[in-house]
Amino acid sequence: MTPGLVRIDLHVHTRHSHDSAAPVASVLRRCRDAGLGLVAITDHNNIRGGQEARDMAEFPVIVGEEIKSAQGDIIGLFLEEPVPPRLPPLETAKRVKAQGGLVGVPHPFDRIRPTALGRKALLEILPCVDFLEGYNAHTALPADNRRGAEFAATHSLPVVACSDSHSALELGRAYTEVPAAELDETPEGLLRAIGAGTCVGRRPPPWLLLAPGYAKLRKLLG
Repeated sequence: MTPGLVRIDLHVHTRHSHDSAAPVASVLRRCRDAGLGLVAITDHNNIRGGQEARDMAEFPVIVGEEIKSAQGDIIGLFLEEPVPPRLPPLETAKRVKAQGGLVGVPHPFDRIRPTALGRKALLEILPCVDFLEGYNAHTALPADNRRGAEFAATHSLPVVACSDSHSALELGRAYTEVPAAELDETPEGLLRAIGAGTCVGRRPPPWLLLAPGYAKLRKLLG
């Protein structure tokens, strides 16, 4: 760990997602062991995992949600109420903003992932977007991550690297390293920090990338 810098991960799932079996406690332990100083819990279409983690953690946790809009996924951070799924993308983004939250775009331009927000929808919500994932550890094609980073640079958007973890063992492989002096537990402080941050990313082993499918099957079978 470089002195004066904090590792943050703004896209983390727990058992409260349909495709994760990771208990909140195990996620928090792994965050601590991996040297993460701040994380956002962004379960699919609910904020229960974020609320549970915030109450348990010994380090800052942001309550977030990965919201499945009518045209693809959008991340909301600093939420007090869940944003319902299947709304138009712009309405989704506006509901996050109405809570004083930040709007992020996960895994943009991922050609394999059907829930990735399309370019047309991304341009529509662009005035509301606060940050974009320039690296997502679950994006299979490196060119798709590069396209996201290039889009962010073109539109002067801060970029982050995220694990998109669905199991605790994935944590600590992708993160954004930000200046501690800029970081606080407010939306404004987080934006300042990621604006001055550096993305660090490496893909987890293939067997860890099977975690979402395993969790779905496990929950289906009860």
